[in-house]
Amino acid sequence: MHKTVLGVAVLIAAFGGVADAQDATDTPQVEIANPNATFLAQQRALPPAEVIERGNGLYQVNCMACHGRDLRGGDQGGPNLLRSDIVLNDVEGEVIGELVRNGLNRMPANTSLDAEAIRSIAGYIHSVVATAQGQGAPPRVEYELDIVVGDARRGERYFNRECAMCHSATGDLAGIATLIDDPVNLQNSWVAGRRQGRGGGPAPVQTVTVTEGDGSRVSGTLVRYDDFFVSLRTEEGDYRAFSRVGKAVAVEIEDPLAGHKALWSKLDDDAMHDVTAYLETLQ
Repeated sequence: MHKTVLGVAVLIAAFGGVADAQDATDTPQVEIANPNATFLAQQRALPPAEVIERGNGLYQVNCMACHGRDLRGGDQGGPNLLRSDIVLNDVEGEVIGELVRNGLNRMPANTSLDAEAIRSIAGYIHSVVATAQGQGAPPRVEYELDIVVGDARRGERYFNRECAMCHSATGDLAGIATLIDDPVNLQNSWVAGRRQGRGGGPAPVQTVTVTEGDGSRVSGTLVRYDDFFVSLRTEEGDYRAFSRVGKAVAVEIEDPLAGHKALWSKLDDDAMHDVTAYLETLQ
């Protein structure tokens, strides 16, 4: 991998306080390993795995209570390190170490950690930041989630009672478990009433018919509906709006998700998992 070296003037700015910038000649050199990353903190080459592992252990003991397991803030109210200027401008613990040794605001000074320990903690923090998502969100967690834990027979009975008036296991849902082979996506899809995830397609369209006082009717796709007016777009593409204030306007809305929306208020975890287990049998 092609690597370049970049000198960075490191700023010390922390949690409401600002300190003087370090002399650029004393600033560590940053080894760029991922030049396509957006932020410098995600471009830098990380320390060896053993340093990160040691830093992880030291972080859990010394930092996690305030800054959280995922660096986004802990039970004792420490700030989000994924978005901290201290972390983003630190290279090898020189800025983080300054704060650790001297403390600032509510953060007490910690003189028990030597320079090597601080570099290890900084290396661990940088390893997490390097994989963080946008806006200071934590790294994505890849895991296998087994949600097929319900009773398929109970799920079939629930389906026949609550869903069969609109859906059929041998009709529109035939082979649904093959079509949506991820159980998590399958469960989210049937609860929502539409295919979830990438490639899920557009949401079902609400249609509306407005009947005015003279009996004339206008139908189309619902745009907006509230206590004051209703608007729609006709099949020809025309936009129409009708005031509901002081006028005898009848409004009939057809919502393909009405049944699902009514279900959300009474659907419990057991029923949800039972139906998912049943739908998993529809191969």
